[in-house]
Amino acid sequence: MAVLAGTAAFGQENRSSTNRSESLKFICQRLGIGSGAVIADVGCGDGPDTMVFASIVGPGGTVLAQEIDTAKLKKVQETADKRGFHQVVPILGQSDDPRLPNGFADLIYMNKVFHHFSRPQNMLRQLWLDLKPGGALAIVDQQKGPLTDWAPMEEREKKHHWTGETTVVRLAREAGFLFHGVWNDLWYEKQPFLLVFRKPVESKQPESDPDLPQRLDANAVIRVLPLAQADGNAVAFFGLDRGREVVPMLKAKLPSSARLYDVMIDEWALSREELPSEAQESKGEILRTTKGDLILPADVQLGLVVFADAYHRLWDPLPILRRLKQHMTGSALIAVIDREGPDSEIRRLAGHRRRISSKVVIEEMRQAGFRLRESQPAPARDRLFLLFGIDSDSP
Repeated sequence: MAVLAGTAAFGQENRSSTNRSESLKFICQRLGIGSGAVIADVGCGDGPDTMVFASIVGPGGTVLAQEIDTAKLKKVQETADKRGFHQVVPILGQSDDPRLPNGFADLIYMNKVFHHFSRPQNMLRQLWLDLKPGGALAIVDQQKGPLTDWAPMEEREKKHHWTGETTVVRLAREAGFLFHGVWNDLWYEKQPFLLVFRKPVESKQPESDPDLPQRLDANAVIRVLPLAQADGNAVAFFGLDRGREVVPMLKAKLPSSARLYDVMIDEWALSREELPSEAQESKGEILRTTKGDLILPADVQLGLVVFADAYHRLWDPLPILRRLKQHMTGSALIAVIDREGPDSEIRRLAGHRRRISSKVVIEEMRQAGFRLRESQPAPARDRLFLLFGIDSDSP
């Protein structure tokens, strides 16, 4: 049975789950998964969820109970045999490869497993291959917002070091998955997050984010940016995805007296050392946000701040905006270049879908003490381009 990919199958009707089994049933119902389907329970532990899935898919379906612990897998098999669930198939996996059959599963599900991956990129690429085209990946884990536990990756396999929600979305998208939704309304616990992704129907190999914005016209961006504001001052650049394409030209066109800070945000990074490949060539000084704040050297005066395909990623933009304001000259400007999103979309979903409404940006800037100065011609059809200055009437 294939996962239904239509709007109805992925509707967002609200349901209240009171226990884990009920949550699993609601997830499958929303995905259109039932009798005859194939579900992989990755990191199944002792198998409580495996047994629920076995009842959902019935004798004509298959549940792949995957574990890297042989003793746990043996216990799952014994329980399944006692309950007559012959549709349960044990799979002994590896830490970076679930060892599932390629193109077989309608749904791959993981409950508090993702944060244990020491090489999550490798695992996600394998999971992409293991799904049928249009299949779903459901991840339950526990750290809403950005990553705050910066434990070395090699320590994660044996210990609990939570991986932030924003980082999970980033890695899944980069592995070729389409972000589909946050389905916390189906989960019985308040603390964890439940993210759902889909494998694109048309893709043949896991490559990169299948839903990137259009390419930016870097020349158009640079022509409009008020680079003169940076003369004798500093520039803070927040750039991700297509926004990284602006960096080389920005560096080349800045006044020689300007200092360029290339800012890496918590919402993106998987470790404190990780950088986008392009950042190593930007020749800017690398700064990193910490718990949603940005600490700049005390003597830095900012003449220009640029958000290029990065503003939407901020989980809570106000602390960073207020910090930037403390370092900005009276005439300094903030440029926000981003993919335009619908006004009705909540910020959490906007960040995961890589877009944001102009109205949301303007309102957040107002709250932080800035006002809109100009709306510039978009450097791509799907973008907004807004310039903000300090509001002299704000506190």
